[in-house]
Amino acid sequence: MKIAVLGDKDTALGFKLAGAHEVYSFEDTPLDMERLKNKLNELVEREDIGIILITERFVQKIGLPDVTFPIILQVPDKSGSKFGEEAIKEIVRRAIGVELKR
Repeated sequence: MKIAVLGDKDTALGFKLAGAHEVYSFEDTPLDMERLKNKLNELVEREDIGIILITERFVQKIGLPDVTFPIILQVPDKSGSKFGEEAIKEIVRRAIGVELKR
């Protein structure tokens, strides 16, 4: 299964350097948001995609499809998380059963 990333150019570059299989970069313009929505729908339909990472800021603009597979995860961009540190700690605690401490 492949990992696909949808984000701004900085987020996309970081995940590309980290070894993500497919990385797509978009600007925050109406035309690119339409392209992003189309690309997300295309990736959801593909059987070889297991995980889609998309920046929180873009999710706020286009929403997410209601699917159980592939797994779609929101990631913060360079401006930080929209959820806040405590919310992320709670998500991690519920997901893996371990509380993160500083």
